[in-house]
Amino acid sequence: MQGDISHRQHAGRLVWPLGKFEAGAGKNIAETGFLPLPRVIESVKVKVPDVQLRQLVGLHYRIGRAFDAASHPQCLQQVAHQGGFTGTQVTVQCNKCVGEGWRADPLLRKGDGVGFISPFQDDARGRAFYNRVVTINSTQIKAQFDGDEMVAQIQGWARELGFSQIGVAGVDLSSAEAGLLAWLSHGFHGGMGYMAHHGLKRARPAELVPGTVSVITARMDYLPRGTEDGWADAELARLQRPGEGIVSVYARGRDYHKVLRNRLQQLADRMAAHMGPLGYRVFTDSAPVLEAELASRSGQGWRGKHTLLLNREAGSMFFLGEVYLDVALPPSAPVEAHCGSCSACISACPTQAIVAPHRLDARRCVSYLTIEHDGPIPLEMRPLIGNRIYGCDDCQVVCPWNKFAKRSTLPDFDARHGLTGSALATLMDWTEDTFLRNTEGSPIRRIGHVRWLRNVAVAMGNALQGSALSTPERAVLVQSLQRRISHPDPLVQEHVLWALQLPALTPTPS
Repeated sequence: MQGDISHRQHAGRLVWPLGKFEAGAGKNIAETGFLPLPRVIESVKVKVPDVQLRQLVGLHYRIGRAFDAASHPQCLQQVAHQGGFTGTQVTVQCNKCVGEGWRADPLLRKGDGVGFISPFQDDARGRAFYNRVVTINSTQIKAQFDGDEMVAQIQGWARELGFSQIGVAGVDLSSAEAGLLAWLSHGFHGGMGYMAHHGLKRARPAELVPGTVSVITARMDYLPRGTEDGWADAELARLQRPGEGIVSVYARGRDYHKVLRNRLQQLADRMAAHMGPLGYRVFTDSAPVLEAELASRSGQGWRGKHTLLLNREAGSMFFLGEVYLDVALPPSAPVEAHCGSCSACISACPTQAIVAPHRLDARRCVSYLTIEHDGPIPLEMRPLIGNRIYGCDDCQVVCPWNKFAKRSTLPDFDARHGLTGSALATLMDWTEDTFLRNTEGSPIRRIGHVRWLRNVAVAMGNALQGSALSTPERAVLVQSLQRRISHPDPLVQEHVLWALQLPALTPTPS
């Protein structure tokens, strides 16, 4: 089925007529069709694979209040996809009126009165963005703002809240879907079943939060405020002290989920107070979101060979968060990659989890094994973990770009007592109450006391099997492990016995 629409009503109501502007159309892309953009879209062609669907092409989809001219084809294609028409092809032909300064009559309105501003040519910037100027009209508020100036304002508010950088990304991540599917098909997600469960929703922001047309990405540095120069060498030196337990730098302070989510909410609330009613949701590593992909597309940096995001001015020692918006803002320009021929991160990975540039097998990653994995750590992986008991920073510590890593401006990420430089024997002796008290408000708490003891036991076993400890140091570790042999949880028992090189009493289920 194909419909060519100009300035007339299509008999099947596949697309709204383009002859009359409806200012509320930005709210819903048609109960029964596509958004009318007079003198912007000249024709729309829709090919539906099954003729039986011709009466079902409602394509309900909340797009929001603004559009970028360049993204119309992909937006309309996504509309078709969201409607369940995976084989549908949508093409849009735009006429020469785009960017000629045309304005819609502000009196033309429908629905809830959400306003819409048409093409606007900005010669100074050399580009046309439909809603570089965005107008919101309602009975409660009348506001107009410049899209670029709005982003700059958001950046200022973000800095006040402790963020380092703000970017804006679109919602078309279709080019990332193939890579995500390939990663899942290889089983690289390991036991993180939620990665496969959510599937391509990660690459489709508008499926996760209907109505999303823009994503604000936020970056927050997390090196503790008192971090000294040469911190990377200091972190590498910890690996040479086998009796010390190493907690990843990001986890030594307050739980970043709490910090970022709270501050992103404050940022979004401030935007709503300034812009008027808008729909939004904030995320921080807490939902099916392709964080690094969105961040790289919004100019926050580029994907390093270790798959983390890298920034020329800040390395990779930062957290990412997002605000999904139903208002379109001008997207930020991406940056070029600057890894070149460097492969330091690949060489430094203790378990060779970076199986190829930009490809990580989580099943081999120390961070996955000590945090996400809830069963026994595979025997072949245990010696490779060394004295890392929660996460791993090796690929970041050796990265040349992290000589530019910035200190946080917030006290939240300052290292807590007991999580830096503590002896493994001391950590093994933590009771569950001690563990809960020392990890209150920390991301470590979520692994629980049992997995904590599992991780510490592996590190103690590696220390005992090495030759760097003195006889008294070895005796302290052995005595601490022996106190845990009768632990009620078989997972702890197995790893304690392995550390002492004693036969397991009963195998722990995988």
